[in-house]
Order: sequence, then C-alpha cells, then structure tokens
Amino acid sequence: MKQFIVLSAVLPILMIFMTQTVYDQRSNLSVGIINDMVYAAKEEAKAEGEFTWEIQEKLRRDLSRAASVPQGEIKIVCREGDGRLYYRVEVPIKNVMAGGKLLGIKDQDNQYMYVIDSYTRGGAIEESPPPVDEEENDGDEGAISTDEGGKIDD
Repeated sequence: MKQFIVLSAVLPILMIFMTQTVYDQRSNLSVGIINDMVYAAKEEAKAEGEFTWEIQEKLRRDLSRAASVPQGEIKIVCREGDGRLYYRVEVPIKNVMAGGKLLGIKDQDNQYMYVIDSYTRGGAIEESPPPVDEEENDGDEGAISTDEGGKIDD
C-alpha cells in the first residue's frame, strides 16, 4: 500500500518530464518555421529594395498562423541605413513548459519571445545576363562531331 501511495505521488511528476520532450520538439519546430518565413520575407525585401508594407503584412499573417498567436502580438520593425535593410521580428512562443498549471506557472510566464534581429544588403537586385565575348566564341570551338563509324572528330 505504501508503494502505491508513493507511485501515485511520483507518477504525475514523471509524466511531466516525458511530455516536456514533446513540448520542446513543438517549440523547435515553430522556431524553424519562423526562421524560414522570415528568411523568405528578407529575400523578397532584398529583391524589392525595401521591406514594403505588403511584405510585412504577409509575414505577420503567416507568422500568426504558424505560431498560433494573434497578429497584434507579433512585432516587426524595419529600417534602412548604410546601404542595408535592418529588420527585427519578435514572435511569442507560448506553452513551453509541460504541466505549467500543475506546477503553478502562470500563462504569461509560460512563454518566451523569439527574436530575429538582423540585416541584409539594401537596394533592389537587377539581374543582367552574363557577358558574352563573341570574338572568343566563333561557334566551332568545343564542338564534337562523330562520323558514321562512331569515331569522334575534334
């Protein structure tokens, strides 16, 4: 009977440790998705030459859906300077501790703010074709032909 009482007291605590692994994996997955979304928005801003309002709103919508937080809790700050685009994205990650209510952790304490604070070069990307020097390439050099016998002529 004594062992049953001890087991019933210890088992919930041990279950919290096992479920914490799941919570950690979920948080890591969220962070990975957030990183991918911010990187895609950064590349789009680099192509545009600035973080436009449309890019910021699309990023805010996507982050809200991916992290399951209201759009109002996501902060995006962008500025330009020194030929660079500076950006800071803050997304709250909630429910990071398993058994928070059982352990007496308040909801506002059971979260953290994931912050990406970085920069990229500014200015729109102008793609140009690679230079071709027509004097060097007259069309015959490097061509390989075969005759009917299968021999390669150079």
